[in-house]
This record gives sequence, structure tokens and C-alpha cells, in this order.
Amino acid sequence: MYSIESYDLKFDFKFKDLKYECTEVVSGRFSGSVEFDNENLSVNSVKIDGRDTKFGVANKRLSIEQADGSQLTIKFSGAVSETSLMGIHDAKYENGHIITTQMEPTGARSVFPCIDDPATKAKFKVEVDVDDEVDVIFNTRHISREVANGRTRFVFDETPPMSTYLIYLGIGKFSTISKKNKDRILYVATSPGKAKEGKFSLNLLGKLYTKYEAYYKIKFPLPKMHLVALPQFGAGAMENWGAITFREIALLVNESTSFAFKKQVGYVVSHEFAHQWFGDLVTMKWWDDLWLNESFATFVGFKILGKIYKDWNLWEDFQRQETLSSMKKDGLLSTHPIRVEVKNPDEISEIFDDISYGKGASILRMTEQFIGENKFREGIYQYLKGHEYSNATGEDLWSSLSTSSKLDVSSLMKSWLEKGGFPLVKVREENGGLVVTQQKFSYLPNEDSYVWQIPLFIDKEGKKRKILIKRKESRIRNSAGAIVNPNGEGYYRLLFEGGLLDRALSEKSSSEFIMKLIDDYYAFLLSGTIDLQQFMSLVDRVKSRNEYSVVLRLEEIFSELTNILDSTYLNDMFVSYLRGKLDAFKDSHDENSKVVLERILTGLAINDRTFRSSEKLKLDDYTKVTAEERTAVLMSAAIEEFNKEIIWNMIKTPENDMESVRAMNALVHLPNNDEVTQFLDFVSTKPEYRGNFIYALFEAISCKNYRKDLWKWTSSNLPRIREIFVGSSTVSRLIEELIAFGGIGNRATVNEFIARENVPEAARAIKNGLEKLEINENLVQRSAK
Repeated sequence: MYSIESYDLKFDFKFKDLKYECTEVVSGRFSGSVEFDNENLSVNSVKIDGRDTKFGVANKRLSIEQADGSQLTIKFSGAVSETSLMGIHDAKYENGHIITTQMEPTGARSVFPCIDDPATKAKFKVEVDVDDEVDVIFNTRHISREVANGRTRFVFDETPPMSTYLIYLGIGKFSTISKKNKDRILYVATSPGKAKEGKFSLNLLGKLYTKYEAYYKIKFPLPKMHLVALPQFGAGAMENWGAITFREIALLVNESTSFAFKKQVGYVVSHEFAHQWFGDLVTMKWWDDLWLNESFATFVGFKILGKIYKDWNLWEDFQRQETLSSMKKDGLLSTHPIRVEVKNPDEISEIFDDISYGKGASILRMTEQFIGENKFREGIYQYLKGHEYSNATGEDLWSSLSTSSKLDVSSLMKSWLEKGGFPLVKVREENGGLVVTQQKFSYLPNEDSYVWQIPLFIDKEGKKRKILIKRKESRIRNSAGAIVNPNGEGYYRLLFEGGLLDRALSEKSSSEFIMKLIDDYYAFLLSGTIDLQQFMSLVDRVKSRNEYSVVLRLEEIFSELTNILDSTYLNDMFVSYLRGKLDAFKDSHDENSKVVLERILTGLAINDRTFRSSEKLKLDDYTKVTAEERTAVLMSAAIEEFNKEIIWNMIKTPENDMESVRAMNALVHLPNNDEVTQFLDFVSTKPEYRGNFIYALFEAISCKNYRKDLWKWTSSNLPRIREIFVGSSTVSRLIEELIAFGGIGNRATVNEFIARENVPEAARAIKNGLEKLEINENLVQRSAK
């Protein structure tokens, strides 16, 4: 039995040797035998209240036989990984390295023996001695720093009660910029020479403080905040309390950063900062409520950023990137509920997916729209205030929202939380009203008779109504001529019967409605409800629209269709569409138009040989090319094998992380498959590229010419990929997409791969990938008739 109050950790690092020793004092109440999580650490001694006690290390556990007392002292040593990006690891850059940590979900146990469970919160007091004059970053501010005889000692403030997965430790030579914000200090820390590229994020952080403290009505409890850009990072970013970590391209903005990436940087900073309250101050009790953290941070991350940058079209980005992407996955029979049972650590990484992030966030947005923004916000405050410095469950949040709204939010959310999938809502007009029916949507046939509680949003000539549908069929009086789900907040697909589709396509319909409509009918194409000719007829009716989100979603759909189908007709349609939009957007001065322009240019580079013949020549004067056009130039040059050694040099001596990723994505488009393999071999074996080469692998999946060879390369390199990205969702996502698209025309290879490889952390991904592959193969077969 045990209860833990605090950990006192005194680290002694050998910076160059990548080793450390530590004396750990765990205070609390202990009786009988106690087990700590302990992975790859050498435990030298254990004392209880100063007395030696017997212990054993086996099966990733430290077992202490008799732990009767209030203070455990553990002396142990560990090594800094040069391969894995989980736990404590090395992050190399051109002339040095940084020792850094990634604890979520189960990395803390490989840094120090602990109860590595989100519900076991404790206070942490940390000291770091290191044999070099370096900087050390921890969750709290340092209260002393001493440098003597080539050694540095940092002592840090004790943390508030927090979960082990939120601990951060960074050791190295950082460049730092800072600013004062009321009574706290804000920092951006980078590898040497890059701190100035953090100015945008630092200034944004100051604005986010004001907005988030006003929204949550709770002051941020720590006196400082670090945003740390790392040259090697396994995830996109991590919400460590008081010391958020990022991939460099997710935090830094420079001359290589397109406006699309700048928007992404803004969102990622907002998302991670949202976690400082929702996730860090109040934490889920166990990983089956991961969605509680990620869904809310996704939803409010867009919401608060949109209050700062009102002209960034962020709710349209939310709908396209979160709602529509999650609906694509949630239409699979193999989908999972938002809340999913987690039995062992191997299962955790797979639920960092579109359902836990995008679907959960979309359900929260739908709920907010239904109960009202002010009542929703009050419920959030009650939830946070009632559980601060502690843990909570989804039921606790619904209870708070039910109290604040005086509605049965708990029953409503149960309908969406514990059931995978979503409804197809069919709408027809009858006797001056609307008849609405619901059934489960899926790409493959289902016999599911589940009935959701559906918040239905209706707009008739500016008069808005909100109706909760609880039956298979509902009749809504006095609603003829109304638009259903006019702004796309509803998490369901709409199929219009009779002449309703013509009205839905009216020029009066919002861009969000049209984007959602296009996506719904693309889903109907994939499910076989309509054929390719019918879908293209719909496209013909909307392709003249130049709204930001409509053009982006059509580009995505065209890109995916041409990836699935070998169709000259589709390719010609796609190129014609892109060329038409290039004329419409190339001279626009609106910043959001730059996002569209970048996608148009990249699409033309991949699909239009005539465009590439002139575009590739710009490689010779690359520094004068705008950030929005650079990917198109590199891809054009790679596909045409024009001065490809220049792109290779961009890999070997990168100007920055952004240009390195661009060059990687371009080189997988080389027409010679042997050269692509040589390139992947090169970047995957260099320690300084191990965090970023995964971008190239995902890009390679879209290259039809390389699909068969990619299977062979992935099989040969899967053990290293798994070791590098252990604990993250990267392996799961990679295998799912590889099967779904790389499997087209390679079914026998897919089956051999699945039979041969044992990848427990991708069990769900394999099922999802196989179902996606079947959907794609069905489309190929139907389109060939």
C-alpha cells in the first residue's frame, strides 16, 4: 500500500557521455510491499526511513519487499537514449546536442523509478548537477544556479501536485528570448542561433495568457512558461506543465515559413497552452479518458486563437482539419468510441488519433452550440475549479455542463461518447415541414440500429432553431425551405432527397456548409451510394466557388481520388481545376489566399508536367522563391531530375528544419526507385534526422511509382522505426496509411506483411488500414465498369 506526496530528485549528469546518476527521495505513506515502474534503470540501493531494505528489479518493475515508513531513498543510474525519442534522449543538431525528455505516455519510468500513472499526482523538487557549463530547463523556475570548475548546478522550485507524464527536463546550450507578462516570465528556448525565430510564438503566448485566463477564470498557477524548440522530437508538441516542447517547425517562424505553417504554429501553441489548465491543472484519471484532454485542447485551441486572429478563418480550418478528418476515420466499421478502454501501455499510443482529437473536439463544439456558449463556459469553470490539482473523468465534465445548462448533457454525451461512428441523416420535405431519418453511416454495409441523440441545427430565412432528435424518424413542422446544419457544427452526414440538394447548393449557402456538403457526397461516393459521374456532377456545380475552405477541400479530394484511381480523365480534371484556381488566387493579397496558393502550386508540381518544366528552373534562384512556392519548386525539380544534387545538399546542410522537411518530401518523388531507397536509407540512419525522416515516409505513400518498393523498405526498417517512435502514434498512423494506399494493387504484399510483422502498438491501425484498403479497392472496381 502507498500514498505519495512528493519526489525529491538530485541528478548528476555526464553531459558528453549521455549518462547520469540520481538520488531519489519519495515521501508519503508506505506499508508492506510497494512496486514502482522502472524501465532500463540500474537501481543500486533502496532505503526506507534511512534503513536498507530488500528490493528486486524485473519485468520493468522495482519491487520493494518491506516499505513500512514515510520516506523511500532510491539510488540509481540511467543512460540517455541516442535512438528512441521517448523518455530521456539525445537531440543532436549540427554542432552539438541537447538532452531532453518526452514522458507522455509512459516515458517517466525510464527516467526515474515512479508510480507512472496519471492519477498518482505528487510534488516534484529537482536539482541537476552537470559536468558542463550548460543551461537546464525544468517545469518550474530555477531558484539558484552555480557554475564552478566546469560544472553547473541548478536548483528548481517545487512543483504543484502533478502527474509524472508532465515532467520535463532539458539540458544543453540554449538560445533564449523572453518577455515579462504581469508577474511571470515567458521564454522561448532553442538550439543556438535560432531564438529570434521564436518571436512570433513568444508574442502570441503573451496574448494567449490574457485570453485563456479570462476564458477559464482561473489564473495560470506557475510563475514562468517555457516554449522549447527541439531539433529532434517524436511528437508534434507536448504540454509539459510550464515547459512545453515542440518540433522546431511547430514553433519557429522564419523566411522559410509559409502562411499555412505560420497558422499551424499558432494553433499548436494555443492547443498546448490550453492543456496547462485542461490536462495539467486537472488531469484524466486514466488513459481511457485521454480524449478529455485532447478533445478539449483541440476545440478551445481553435476557439481562443480565433479570438486573437479573427481573419484567419480558423473555424473553417477546424471543420476541415478536425471534423471532416475524424468523420473519415469514424465511418469505418473498425472505428472506436471516443472513450475507449485501455488495458496496457501498448494500447495507449493508438488512441492518440483523429477520434480522440478531432471527433471529441467536434462533439464539444456541437454541444457548446446546443447548450449555449456562456453556459458551456460556466460548466468548464465549475469542472476545473472543482478538480484543480487533482484528477477527473468525462462524467465529471458532463455533470458540470448539466448543472450549468440545466439540461441533461450527460445523457446527450453518453449517446456520442460510448458509441463509435455517427449517423447519416436523410432529409426530405413533406407537408410543409421536414422529415428527418437517421441510421448509422459507414463505407461498408452495416446492420446497426443504434439511435443517437442528435442536436439538429436549422436556419429558415435567418430564424435559427435547435432541436434534439431522439428517434429514427422525426417530423419538424413549419420548416420547409430551411437549411439543415447551415454552419457545419453537426457531427453527421446529410443526404438530401428530392429537390433539396438544388436548394442546398444555393449561392446563399455558407462556405462551411458547401465544404461539408462536398465532403458528405465524397463519402457517399466511397460507400457506393453514388457513382463517380454523380459525384463529378456535384463538383461541376461548386467548382466555380472561390471560398477558402471550398477550394482546399476540393483540392484534397481530387488529390486523394487521383491517388486511388489511375484515370487520365480525373488527372486532366484536377489539373484544369488547379490552373483555373491559380489564376484566381495568384494575385490575391489576402493571407488566407496564400494557404490556397501553396496547395495549388504543390498540386500542379505533382500532376502537371507542363507546369513542372518551367517551375523547376526556379531552383537555381531558390532564395528568391516565396515560402508558398518553395515546395512546388523542389518537387518539380525532383520529379524532373533537374539539379537534384542541390536538393541533396539541402538535406546534408539544411538551412533550417522547414527546408529540411521540404527537401525530404521532394526527394521521395525522384522517378528512380533505387535513388529513393538510397535517400531513405541515408536519412533514416542519421541520428540528426531521426525525428523528421518520418515526413518523407508519409509522403512516399502517395507516390504510386514507389509503392511496391516502399513495402520492402518499411519491412526492413520497421524495428528501428518502432524504437525511435515508441510510445507515440507515429507507427500506428504510418502502418494504417501504408496499408490503405500503398496496398492498392499490392494486396498479396499487404497480407504477407501482416502475417510476418508483430506490431502490437498498431493492432487497431492494421484493422483500419485493411478496411480503408477494401473501400479504395471497391472504388477502383466500380470505376472500372
